[in-house]
This record gives sequence, structure tokens and C-alpha cells, in this order.
Amino acid sequence: METDRTRYLAERGFANGSLYDEVRPDYPEASIATIVATFGLDRYSRVLDLGAGTGIFTRQLQSHVGEVVAVEPSPSMRETLLATTAGVTVLDGRDDAIPLEDASVDAVVVAQAFHWFDAPRALAEIHRVLVPGGGLALIWNERDESIDWMAALTVAMRWDVHRPYSSNDDVARVVGEGPFEDVERHQFDHRQFLTRDQVYRRVLTTSYISIMGEDDQRTLLADVRRVIEPLGEPIDFAYRTDLYLARASGPAS
Repeated sequence: METDRTRYLAERGFANGSLYDEVRPDYPEASIATIVATFGLDRYSRVLDLGAGTGIFTRQLQSHVGEVVAVEPSPSMRETLLATTAGVTVLDGRDDAIPLEDASVDAVVVAQAFHWFDAPRALAEIHRVLVPGGGLALIWNERDESIDWMAALTVAMRWDVHRPYSSNDDVARVVGEGPFEDVERHQFDHRQFLTRDQVYRRVLTTSYISIMGEDDQRTLLADVRRVIEPLGEPIDFAYRTDLYLARASGPAS
């Protein structure tokens, strides 16, 4: 999945951790429950949140498991995570260089981040830190473009031109080609209620938009406003949440 462009966007596109944490959505509680039940997680479980960002998913996991370790390469994201999330070990690391020992976590979760990874290397590294038969969960919130104004927003955001990954990809095959088995896919509806200003700020957290020049950002936001201004507040920002679950197979590679 990784290219030079996606690596560049991953490194440069998330420099404002506080804004990201303020306007990005959490994840459906049903998705958390599915992860916990499928992998049998409890207060004795140790879970790695890889590419943890500002800790949005980390915080949702905390009440379900004994320990969450958050690994995140962006200094701004880590700073926000530390400021907002108590009781979590926060480490500097990345998908192919996880600073944990072999077989040291019961599950690994990756929220809104796997598309930035070098998939084969990341899956091998994730497998290394999992206990035998440990669980892997990959989850994304994607805009529900079956809604007309959401589809128009996607066009206004130039997603079709600049998108760093395809939101329609089924990653089950990619995971199944790594040292994982029993791959499952689940989907959920999710909602986030925002003011117009929060929608504009939400748009600015998109990786390729955040690094645009001021003129390009201004032009793009003018198009976004034409979509958003007719809507009443709060704005029902609808998502389809994709969840992939798998278990580590065979000896560590």
C-alpha cells in the first residue's frame, strides 16, 4: 500500500494533533464490542494501538482491557495523545519498527492508519509482537457517499484527484497474504454531529489538504462551503465503518 507519496503524506500531513483530536470521529461502540468479544479481551489483556494518532481509539479501548500501549510516529500526535490520555504507555515507533518485545501483546489494533503502512513488512512486524494466535483489528471510518451531499463533499475536497488511498479497497486479501488467518470483515453505520465550522476544520485535517498552499486551500474550502452552507446545524456527518479481524498464524516470520 505504501508509496513514496503516501509516506510523505503520512509524515507531513498530520502536524496539528490538537485539531485532529478535536474534529475527527470516534468509532462505533459495536465495533469495539466486536473486537473485544472476537479476541476474548479482558482486564488481563495487553493491546497495542499501532499508529495511534491522538488516542481517539486508544481511549475507547481502555475500559475493556488491562493495558493499552500506543505507538505513533508523529511528534504532534504523540504530544496530543499524552495530553489527553492518562494511563497509557506512549512510544515513538512505526508500522515496520515496533518498539516492543516478541510475543508481548494479546492483540494489535490499527485505526484509520493501515493505508499508510508498508503492508508486508508491517504485517510481519505485527505478527512478531503478537502472542501465538493473537488478534489483529483494522478499522476505518469512511464518508457515506450514498448521501448526496456527502458525495458532493468528496468532490469538493478533491478526493478523486489527491486521495492517498482508495476507500473502497477490501484489505482482506492483503491481510490473508501475511502471516494471518480467519480474516473477517464487519461493517457498521456511524454518525458524528458537527457545526459548519467543525466540518471545515475536519476537512483541514485531511493529509493532502493540510499541506496545500494557502491559495489552494482557500479555493478548495470555497467549494466545500458551497456544499456545507445550505445544511442545517448540527450537521449529521455519516460514516460507514469497516472493521477487519484476523488471527496470527504459524510461527513468527
